[in-house]
Amino acid sequence: MKSPSLRFVIALVRTWTRLYTWRMQRAIREARRAEIASDLWEFQQDPGAGRGLSPVIHVLVRLLLGIPDDLCWRAAHSVRRERPLWRTIALTVTTAVLALAALWIFDLMRAQELPRPPARMHFIAAPPPPPPIPPPPPRPR
Repeated sequence: MKSPSLRFVIALVRTWTRLYTWRMQRAIREARRAEIASDLWEFQQDPGAGRGLSPVIHVLVRLLLGIPDDLCWRAAHSVRRERPLWRTIALTVTTAVLALAALWIFDLMRAQELPRPPARMHFIAAPPPPPPIPPPPPRPR
């Protein structure tokens, strides 16, 4: 059974693949997505995948180190009628940076272990003073 973090990282890889193959010719796009899906499946089925790095870190590092290769693959398979290559690369790099920043912020916002409250609560303000003693009743004469 896959851990939730491994499922998240695999979804991140698939999202990245959809992003950099977006608006390409259908046959090329589907072939690349199938290639990445096959690679992910083989990694999950490999009994030796648990050795060394954790599977989550392994897939995440491969994703980050593979971004330049993915961009080169996109450039090699682009069609002239598409938008200029520099625009595609700038958009892709910007998206990747924003995704990494979101992951970093998400990690910073995780709940850390909070300090335990003291066993006995101490009041900062003193209790109000007692009411004044009433004057004695008048003595009869």
